[in-house]
Amino acid sequence: MRKWFRRDKEPPSNNNNGPSSSNSSGPAPSTHSLSFSSAHWTTKAANLTVACCLSRPSPPRPALPLEIILQILAHPTRWVQTHHAASPPMRVRDAQRPMILLGPLTAEQVTRMRRIVFRVRSKDQGYSWDRQNHGTFAGSWTWFEAIVRKADEHDRDARATLMDVTMELHRGPPNDEHVKKRFELQRNRHAGTRLEDYEVMLSEGDERMTEIKDLLREGDVFEVRACAAFPAWENQVDHAEVEVWSLDNLDESNEARPGSQATRADKSLERSSS
Repeated sequence: MRKWFRRDKEPPSNNNNGPSSSNSSGPAPSTHSLSFSSAHWTTKAANLTVACCLSRPSPPRPALPLEIILQILAHPTRWVQTHHAASPPMRVRDAQRPMILLGPLTAEQVTRMRRIVFRVRSKDQGYSWDRQNHGTFAGSWTWFEAIVRKADEHDRDARATLMDVTMELHRGPPNDEHVKKRFELQRNRHAGTRLEDYEVMLSEGDERMTEIKDLLREGDVFEVRACAAFPAWENQVDHAEVEVWSLDNLDESNEARPGSQATRADKSLERSSS
């Protein structure tokens, strides 16, 4: 079993009051402080400990039913990050280019998914003739989209799990034949003169997140694209990343193995969420 706790050594005594400070009955019993080891104490480690402790009786408290433990682990503070992917810098002019790809996804991964966070540092070309919209998001023709689509022959070569992909964007224009739906995430500030940081969070209760999960099926792909329309407009991306936060399946790894059966906890969570 992984050691999540450590006992700190007793600190040396700073008492210099001489012989009168000694205890004639012998040395005082040693004292230790119990602390957490930050190197191993992750959310997953905490979840495993919670599940282990609550599933066992501790008089006078009886063992909690599995359903109550799963309710506790379904709280947003107990979600675990199952994926993180980033895109290199790029410039997109009058086109759409894939930046980050998640998938092909398994049905279990879609069921467990609870939050998608998109962060980007970007700007447009920095000028336009439409001066009345400068400094606003109106009339901006550079933006970012989330795409739900079926996998194509390039995606099927990847393993069927959430994965990090730095897209090689020279394979030609994106294939929109299998696109199920597009979701606009963020537009750049019109004629922005400096790079800006944007964050978009799609979480439970957000209509877009609900629709994304409804559309995703076994083997589908979630993709983020940088877009620009018309020849004068350029989407300049310095950095972009996507995080996925999911229900913890209490497995040893954050991701279930491809093709593996769902654990008892996963099946119960799936039943409770349906």
